[in-house]
This record gives sequence, structure tokens and C-alpha cells, in this order.
Amino acid sequence: MKKILSVLLAVIVLATFAFFAVGSSDDSSATVSQGEGVTDGNKTEESKPLTVKVGDVLTTDSLKIIYADCGVYTDYNEYMGPEKGNKIVYLKLEAENIGSTDTYLSMFEFSCYADDVAMDEYIYGDNLFSSDAISSGRKMSGYMYFEVPKDAEKIEVEYETDYWTSNKAIFVVE
Repeated sequence: MKKILSVLLAVIVLATFAFFAVGSSDDSSATVSQGEGVTDGNKTEESKPLTVKVGDVLTTDSLKIIYADCGVYTDYNEYMGPEKGNKIVYLKLEAENIGSTDTYLSMFEFSCYADDVAMDEYIYGDNLFSSDAISSGRKMSGYMYFEVPKDAEKIEVEYETDYWTSNKAIFVVE
């Protein structure tokens, strides 16, 4: 019985250590660049999220995310379209793992808000932005879709750049 308890305790300690080791990457130095090269020095602060617009590059310690395009998605079939009074918006992102280990990234790590109200993902679009893992030095690209009211004035998509500090980047959908 003592042997089982000691093994169980060892597993719990190792699992706790692994949890903190995996989540310990510090992306608190996230920046936004305009285009591919020039940085604007816009660094995250705990109280102010970064603003990312089409053509900007969000760089964290482990990822470089290019905000390539956004717009209204209309290529859905009549049975998978938005509810009455809604539309589907899309964002096209290109991501590169610039860290030294695999990283996970998918559209489900992003949250959409229309006029500050949380919106649902639309999963029936083409070429979804989703990956099980991106190896170091590898890239991925794709689209993420959200269903929002047609008359929404402000559409933003949040991405948490640092789990520990809850720093965020806001992708503006125009």
C-alpha cells in the first residue's frame, strides 16, 4: 500500500511540474510590427492590449502571426449559412513557430466580440486555421470564421499572448 501511495505521489508531483513547465513560456514581450519588418515598439502592458490590424505582424517569444486579411465570408451553402440578421466574418492568419519547441495554435484560442458581446465560431468555412502542433521553424496558415450581427459596429478578435499575465492582442476586423 505504501508503494502505491509513493508512486501516486510521485506521479502527481511530476504532473504538476510538467503543467508549470509547459505553461511557463514568457510571451510578455509581444510586439506588433507594421508589415514584415519595422517594429513600432508597441509592447504589451497588463492593462492595455496590443491592437493588430490587417498587414500587421504580432510577434511573441514563440510565434510570429501575420494578419493577412479579413472580410465577410459569403461562400457558404444555404444550409450552413448564418442565422437571420447575422453574417460570417473571416480573418486570414499566417503563423510561424519562432520558438525552440513545438507550439499549439488553433482558431479556438481566439475569442470574437461584436460590440463587446462574445460571438460563436463558424466551423463550416474553408481552410480552417487549426493545427495539432507547429514544430519549431514551421509555418501554418488558414482562416477563422465567426458569426456576428450584420449591424455590428465593432468586431474584435482577442488572442492571449501570455497565459500567466493574461496579456492580450486584439485583431480588429474591418
